[in-house]
Formats: sequence, C-alpha cells, structure tokens
Amino acid sequence: MKSMAFKGALALMIFACFLFGKNEAYTDVVKSLYIDESSSKVIGRLLPTNAVSIESVKNDRVKLTITGYVNPSVANVIYFSDSQRVIAAAFSKTANIEFKILQKGKSGKWDKAQVVAYASKDNFTNELKPMLVKAEQIYNENCGICHVLPEPSHSKANQWPGLLQSMLSRTAIEKNDEWLVIQYLQKHSEDVKLKEIK
Repeated sequence: MKSMAFKGALALMIFACFLFGKNEAYTDVVKSLYIDESSSKVIGRLLPTNAVSIESVKNDRVKLTITGYVNPSVANVIYFSDSQRVIAAAFSKTANIEFKILQKGKSGKWDKAQVVAYASKDNFTNELKPMLVKAEQIYNENCGICHVLPEPSHSKANQWPGLLQSMLSRTAIEKNDEWLVIQYLQKHSEDVKLKEIK
C-alpha cells in the first residue's frame, strides 16, 4: 500500500516538474474547468492550444491561471487576442468568475486579464507546436476533398468557426478534434497570424 502511495506522489512530482519547467502548458482537447480542486460542477471550458500557467497540482486536479483578453461587453469569456473572437476559455454566466484586470485596453482594444480555475491534470503538455502540426494535418487531409484547400490566412479569425462548422458534416474530422482545428485556423487567420512557435 505504501509503495502505491509513494508511486502516486512521485508521479505527481514528476508531472509538476515537467510542467513547471516552462510554466506554460497547453492541451489539444477541450478541458472542463472547475471553481476549486474538489468541485464536480463544471463552470467553463478551456479550448485547445491556449497557454495556461500551472500553479499547483493536488490529487487529479491542477490549479491554473489563464491570461488573455476580456471584452467588457462579454463578462464570461477570456479571448486569445485583444480584438478578435478567438476564445481561450468560456465560463457559465452563473459561475461568478473574477477576472483580474492586468491592463486596460486602449483605442478600442480589450482589457488584458487573468482568471484562476481548476482542471483535471490529464492532457497537458508544455509543447504547442505538435498540436498545431496535428491540427494542420487534420485540416489538410479533410478540407481539400470537395474544393481547393483555402489557406488559413484566406479568412478572418471571426469567420473561421462558422466556415468550418458549415462543412464538418462532409468531413471525417472527429468531434474531439473540431475545436483544435478551429483554433488552428483562427490563430493563423488573416488578422491574427500566430507568431512563430518554438
């Protein structure tokens, strides 16, 4: 029994060291978010390819900080960029989430903010590039069958979710990968263009 407890503790320490090394982690799936480490009520969702900081690990949960942008007219969403609707995380309207404003937006840009939440510790890694490569491959293999494959920069970030959703029924893209591909397209769109990934 002690051996199993030791192995469990060791696994948690290795997991924490792995993620704390860069202090940034990513997931390639939609993750449920919780208000604390023991709650079973889902208060929101973290979308794939969005950076989080892992603050601590307890049992099967991680405490994480999500940094992004808040549109003052949409109080329950944190966005990847300061003017396009590229969702990083969305919360239920009854979740009573507190966003910490880091910097007020200027010239029509949205406020830079942080929010703390909890998620299950699985499916996090500190490497973003393999996720984007996977998303690009899924897109290339599924979305050029009926027509010429448009470059991600062909459309604006706000257009991509609707465009992809309208074609999903004619593709073999699995449900679990839909948001991964949408995030890839939005972050490589005409008006976002994700900076070079390490």
